[in-house]
Amino acid sequence: MGVRRVDVAVTDAGPLIHLAEIGSLSLLCIFERLYIPQVVWSETIGQNRVAQADLSELSNIERQFSTQVEVARFVQDNDLETLHGGECESLYVCQQTGVTVVLTDDLAVREAAKRLKLTPVGSLGVVVRAYQGGLISLEEAERHILGLHDISTLFVTRTIAELAIAELHRRAMS
Repeated sequence: MGVRRVDVAVTDAGPLIHLAEIGSLSLLCIFERLYIPQVVWSETIGQNRVAQADLSELSNIERQFSTQVEVARFVQDNDLETLHGGECESLYVCQQTGVTVVLTDDLAVREAAKRLKLTPVGSLGVVVRAYQGGLISLEEAERHILGLHDISTLFVTRTIAELAIAELHRRAMS
């Protein structure tokens, strides 16, 4: 299978944690470059929620360091005070780098991303993109989606997981 890669994305902690919980961090190789803000690194690697060795296997990871003064100004200017630190810094890094794709599983962050003219992609979306890009088979995509529901701490209903699988099948037929 040839892998079609998406250029660049910035991630918050959610997708890193949820994909790690199902042993699927390797799906993040669909991005040519994946920026991980320092606060997100601390929330995941620093708190042993994601193994650094697992991320080290990916050659596309680039840590981003931002000053808290700049991030705080960005948060205030964009009315993001209700979001967590890693989420805010992820959106800030998007703005600073011109990256338009942010990986997040949080609904409030998705809404904020859309206000900022960014494209939010969740863990389920990473699986779908990996399938569409030829990285994994339809059966593997189904297994990953069910794993996100059954194993990970991602809050996704069985109905949503089944809808995502149905959409995969629909795309496979077209």
